[in-house]
Amino acid sequence: MRSPADIFATTTADRAVSLTRQDLIDLEHALKDGIHDFLPFVSYSLFFPREGDPGPALHYDHKARELVLPLILHGETLGVFVARGVRLAAPRALPPLLQHLAACVLEKLLLYKRSVTDALTGLSSRDHFLGSLAQEIDLIQHSLGATTGGRSDPDLHGFSASLGVIGLDLDSFQWINERYGYLVGDAINAQVGRAIASACPRHVTSARIHNDTFALLVPDASPKTCLELAERVRQAIGALSFQDEVTGDNISVSASLGFANYPQSLRGRQFQRTPREQARILLRAAGKAVGTAKDHGRNRVFNFGDIVKTGGRILEVLPMQRQAVSLGRSVGAKEGLRYLVWSPRFQERTFEAHLSEDERLLGRSPTLYKGEIVLSEVQEDMSFAEVLHAGDPAWTPEPGDRLTLIQERDSLFAAEAASDGLAAPSRDMLTGLYGYRDFLAFFARARGRSENFCVALTRVLPPHGPPHGQPHSELHAEHRAEGPGSRPGGLQQRLDAAVAQVAALAERILLPGLDAKPARPGDKPARTAGGRFGLGGLVHFLPNADPAEMAERAQELCRQASAEHGLDLAVGLARHPFLHLAKADVLDCARKGLEHALLLPAPRVAMFDSLSLNVSADRLFVEGDLYAAVEEFKLALLADPANMLARNSLGICYAQIGKADLARREFEQVVEAEPDNVMAHYNLGWACQRLGEISCAHASYERCLSLDPGHGFSLVRLGSLAEAAGDLSSAEDLYQKALEMPGTEAAALRPLARVALAQGDPARARECLHLALSANHNDAVALHMLARLYLDSGEDPQIAEVLARQSAALMPERQEFWDTLARALNLQGRFEDALKAEARSRA
Repeated sequence: MRSPADIFATTTADRAVSLTRQDLIDLEHALKDGIHDFLPFVSYSLFFPREGDPGPALHYDHKARELVLPLILHGETLGVFVARGVRLAAPRALPPLLQHLAACVLEKLLLYKRSVTDALTGLSSRDHFLGSLAQEIDLIQHSLGATTGGRSDPDLHGFSASLGVIGLDLDSFQWINERYGYLVGDAINAQVGRAIASACPRHVTSARIHNDTFALLVPDASPKTCLELAERVRQAIGALSFQDEVTGDNISVSASLGFANYPQSLRGRQFQRTPREQARILLRAAGKAVGTAKDHGRNRVFNFGDIVKTGGRILEVLPMQRQAVSLGRSVGAKEGLRYLVWSPRFQERTFEAHLSEDERLLGRSPTLYKGEIVLSEVQEDMSFAEVLHAGDPAWTPEPGDRLTLIQERDSLFAAEAASDGLAAPSRDMLTGLYGYRDFLAFFARARGRSENFCVALTRVLPPHGPPHGQPHSELHAEHRAEGPGSRPGGLQQRLDAAVAQVAALAERILLPGLDAKPARPGDKPARTAGGRFGLGGLVHFLPNADPAEMAERAQELCRQASAEHGLDLAVGLARHPFLHLAKADVLDCARKGLEHALLLPAPRVAMFDSLSLNVSADRLFVEGDLYAAVEEFKLALLADPANMLARNSLGICYAQIGKADLARREFEQVVEAEPDNVMAHYNLGWACQRLGEISCAHASYERCLSLDPGHGFSLVRLGSLAEAAGDLSSAEDLYQKALEMPGTEAAALRPLARVALAQGDPARARECLHLALSANHNDAVALHMLARLYLDSGEDPQIAEVLARQSAALMPERQEFWDTLARALNLQGRFEDALKAEARSRA
């Protein structure tokens, strides 16, 4: 049996993963702490000898109390650690022993690196990647929160409170393994890993997830940023070329990539899960985007958010003009979404005509659409659709046809639906109601005959419906209901029976007494009608209905469905007229009302109103569509000026887009209406501070602390005001208090470092900055401050270069970050590189 010493020796001797100078820079804080455990010192420096220079020897200066400690591992000098303020009892005997102990620290760092590194590619391991992703998600959750301990650093300019995960899978890689062997496959994988690492900035975490599957974590990234990086990586992999030594074949590889952004790609109950759970959900979403890229022809990039828009295809054509399509709730599909159908075989064909030998005409045919379909039943991973319009009866949809999402106003079917010349509508055999397609045709005609009507959407929730605050769309109850040994299709049959029961109750409760009146004399009066709305859903058109009475009837419907049949319902209602919304918008408003109802306790009934608009706007805000969120919040306030939640959210949106004056106006109104609202006072203080109104900002932050003494970010803000006024002692006290508050430790460390520098204490500043980077290794401002600190103290400019380069990559818009990089390059004599950095700073 091998001894532990033999196992350790074998492990440390393995050179597949080795320690580098870059690792010492990244792990400098751990290196310093490890050496400090056996060698107390007051301050230290870390520097690297130039290439070919052996560097200084081990030496202790008794007068200066300075120990020069070369960092040697496996015979290679990685760097030099200079400890100052050292007292050695045996100046001659102890230094060699201390050097051996320093080598033990390096071996510990090496073991750590091997534990988080994929040995084949040199990229991060899957577990380390998921841990880093969970940490980034946790930081974003703090930044999005607004209560005590729940907000990240508000002074981090440019922080978008989002991140991206890019998934990557090599195309047809199994064929390469089978034809050329798995060792060749491993060699290709290793080179692909190096290509990925070279194409990615340093702040991007790249990992090998499994076999030929890779993933990239891109902090503070928008969809555009992810798309650009994914394209760069795809091109880098496509440029690789390999040759099989046995056959002499040249082997080329390509990759399909997909990306998902946080928080945009998550919804509903997923946000209530732990960061580690959300990390896996996000990685799964990126995997779905990769699968869609492969489905669209491989060697391309796809956004998870675009799957529901352009990533769907027809899986199977069913009887009665129905299709199975590849879109489900997991990618954001909903009942009622409309799609144009087109064949990829006839997409934008190129035509060429020769007028003469020297002259020719080139053109591309427009996209030819086969027709239009609507999703009528949405399940978790797929949906069923009905044909609304067929462009050519002889050219029907077929498996493999692609789908493009459209709005109702762009529908090819809308004009035909408004006429009365359609074929006789079909009825659902179970309920006697219209099918969803025929209901849409009916609704397009009937709404024109009524100036006052409601639309009700009713959803039968699965058994033991969602807990409070959980939308149905995120449940997987259908999978739980059909467990092992259950009869296939049992859930659908149960829901069909429940829908029939609810349809009978609705006819008895919702419909009586609604006497329709024609919109104009001589017109046919509109009449009540109902239709199916997906799996377990109903939709009703209720002309001449009183909204308040309809809400009461809907609640009675929920109560009786529960009492008589044990069913849990959610009902969303919308009315016309409402604000300036058109009649055609009412169905979509009812859908938003249903989403609002699903957030309520039983009886789950919501009339589309200001709060429904608030829910919709919050979703737009999370997705990053700030301008659309602003418009939705404005509608919410137009519907109810007393909706302070919408007003505060509107102020936050204004702040996000740089309109501090408009934000302040909204926050002042919230504070006036709700004087004990901590979040509103804090936001008002922030807006006033941005506008230079210091006394108002100070009063707002003090009010926050009087309402909530544990509000750490108010302490940070008051500290920043004291620091700006030159009162460093008060600023330090306030930052120190904030450091003791849960959730604001990271936000207080960087300001403390700034104060320490101003007080002439660079050692403490360095300590605070290292701690700040331990909390958030992508804190661009802390990286820049640390780079400046290294340069100002005359230490190794190589370390400053690495830090400055990373900060500039994270925030390329900050000119001073590029200037610091140029300064570090000049100190190394790399003048041409410095000129390039200076040019980037002024681009």
